[in-house]
Amino acid sequence: MNVFQKPQVLYLLIPIFLYAIVYYIAKLHLNKASLKISNQIENPNRRNLVRYYDYFPFIRFIPIVLVVFALAEPGSKTYLMPENMSGIDMMIAIDVSGSMVRSNDFRPKNRLDISKDLIKNFIHKRINDRLGLVIFAGAAYLQSPLTGDKASLTEIVNEINESSVSEQGTAIGDAIILSTYRLKHSKAKSKVLLVITDGVSNTGKIDVTTAAKTAKQFGVKIYTIGIGKELPGAFQVDFESLNEISILSGGLFYRATDPNEFAEVLNSIDELEKDLLVSKPEVAVESYFYYFLNVAILLFAIDLLIRTFYLRYYL
Repeated sequence: MNVFQKPQVLYLLIPIFLYAIVYYIAKLHLNKASLKISNQIENPNRRNLVRYYDYFPFIRFIPIVLVVFALAEPGSKTYLMPENMSGIDMMIAIDVSGSMVRSNDFRPKNRLDISKDLIKNFIHKRINDRLGLVIFAGAAYLQSPLTGDKASLTEIVNEINESSVSEQGTAIGDAIILSTYRLKHSKAKSKVLLVITDGVSNTGKIDVTTAAKTAKQFGVKIYTIGIGKELPGAFQVDFESLNEISILSGGLFYRATDPNEFAEVLNSIDELEKDLLVSKPEVAVESYFYYFLNVAILLFAIDLLIRTFYLRYYL
């Protein structure tokens, strides 16, 4: 029990307690006379009952107090969080192609390892949202539909590696279309796709421009993160195409040339797409008034039986 649905009813306890005090004081004044009478009574049962009702008259007020508690409707309040509190559904598409894995510009880790580490932190920060995961290389595959289970999603991210997709290449357009398909039936007010790649789309069934326009038609906003440094001998990075994708869908493009910059990018996206439409949690209250009421009725009945039969018989 952690709540009273009608706490104002508890104010009735004030006059009840005041009356109980006055009643008890009045009983004390009458105690001397009743004590003398009871001492002259030979029946010990009568003497005990008289003393009981002389010295403990407030016991009769206990059922009344319990009735007041019952009228205040005590209960236990539970908050039921809606599945999508903030109105945001987000798919995350991660490139697992060879250029992401075999790069050496983020030593001692590669681009994919850095992406996985930061994405896991990002997932745990999105407490109120549903997130899904797509991985892609030469083809795109769904790893997780939209879900609020952040722990399971983190475990899936941990298992991602280059062998997760056997097809070679980088099919960014296919990843966008697959993610859009998972978002198009969403009833969320905000639908977001986060694409993390080194940006060289060189295969796939759908080109990136067509994919971005399709995403826009379904209200999906794309944030692209181009990860990697433009260094001699390093794997190619295509930032221009990623910027075009974001512009077409109404999103933003970011560059991440080192882990710290990547972390700052994710923090920026987190602030831009955070708690847009916070829904109030539903409140369920389990009432316990009947416990108090049942005990009060039982005490009333016991007191009535004692005064009607046992006490009257001995008095």
